[in-house]
Amino acid sequence: MQQGKAKAAFTAAFKVTDMMNKKRMGRFYADQIQYNFLPYWSKFVDAEYGGILNCINNKGDSMLAEDKFTWSQGRWLWILGKIYELNRKGAFSAVSEESLEMWMKGTWDFIKNHSIYGDSICCYVLTRDGQKKKDERTGRYDASIYADCFALIGMSQYVKVMGYREGLETVEQLYHSIVRRIEARDFLTEPYPIPDGYEIHGIPMILVNTVQEYILMRQSLNLPVEEETAYARGKLEFILNELYDGKGHIREHKSTPERYQDYMLDRHLNPGHTLEDAWFWVEFLETFGGLEEYLPEISEIVKETFAVGWDEEYGGLLRFVDNEGGRPRGINTGSAYEKLMEETWDMKLWWPHSEMLYLFPKMYELTGDESFLQAYEKSFTYAFTTFPNQELGEWIQIRRRDGSPEEKLVALPVKDPFHIMRNLLKNVELCL
Repeated sequence: MQQGKAKAAFTAAFKVTDMMNKKRMGRFYADQIQYNFLPYWSKFVDAEYGGILNCINNKGDSMLAEDKFTWSQGRWLWILGKIYELNRKGAFSAVSEESLEMWMKGTWDFIKNHSIYGDSICCYVLTRDGQKKKDERTGRYDASIYADCFALIGMSQYVKVMGYREGLETVEQLYHSIVRRIEARDFLTEPYPIPDGYEIHGIPMILVNTVQEYILMRQSLNLPVEEETAYARGKLEFILNELYDGKGHIREHKSTPERYQDYMLDRHLNPGHTLEDAWFWVEFLETFGGLEEYLPEISEIVKETFAVGWDEEYGGLLRFVDNEGGRPRGINTGSAYEKLMEETWDMKLWWPHSEMLYLFPKMYELTGDESFLQAYEKSFTYAFTTFPNQELGEWIQIRRRDGSPEEKLVALPVKDPFHIMRNLLKNVELCL
């Protein structure tokens, strides 16, 4: 009955993707969460040890392993906290607050008791019961600073929505550990190390969002945030001033000016990353000031990135493109990341398409520019005719260029509970 209601809601929304009707749009996305995604993921909650079991195949019908990546546990905790927050605002009618509290507590405990070790550092991957596992390539437990950032995002959300002041010290220590290691360049980014001599987009990008979530937690507890706000603003300005090429593109990898047009790493773009980051910038500047100054530049970046990344032949957003469009090209240095680019540049991944579902309504609301409404309708049509698995209520997350399913690893060997639900929840919040 519940899935039937969600399918009916999709059919109605698909006929008229009119985001001007906020009540209808909000109800569509809320129903996707409460009748499809949350029931699906509830089946993989680990009631015994806490957290989520998400080493699942692309189709979503088979669990492949019981390992737990801290990256995913932190993301799951944030999702639960956001559903809880919006549920208390009346956004949902079929969500159990008691279940959310239980799942959040189990995930918080798993991260705090098992993922975090030593000097407030996060383990990359653990066994189901919380035993640390060394990364095979590096031989280290702390194989990715991104794991720490996602743990911080989830834990900050939990402290905020539950008013859990007892957890503040744990979150503060993790935050300061992240900042200390980032500024000392004492961190790893597995499975794709940063090549020597390069600045990358991913680190300042995740810090803008991570630090904002930390700030929102501190504000909820009436704590000062000036230092943290200045730190996040510095990372945002680095992206928009140093990684912006002046032509509507954010460079994913930047080395010397001489290499810009010759090397694949320097030339390539990751359209999904840029479009995701765009709403990080917008939300930060809208909250802490500066949006009016940067909005024209952000609008240009969003439009150009969408144009260069969109696949005119099959529809959808390409994973990697050259800064002049099409397949990435240039001198290949042989890095793992370049191998990934060459093998998967034309794949269609779930997460960029979910990011666009939130970004374009947000940009339209801020600017009134109807090209963003048109981009939203284009993205909505492609996403909801390509990715949903109607049998399970989730999305098939990886597709070939022509839209057919593809069983291929894209980062971690997991099915991710984060991107789709985060952006659907953002749209629910936008429509309240």
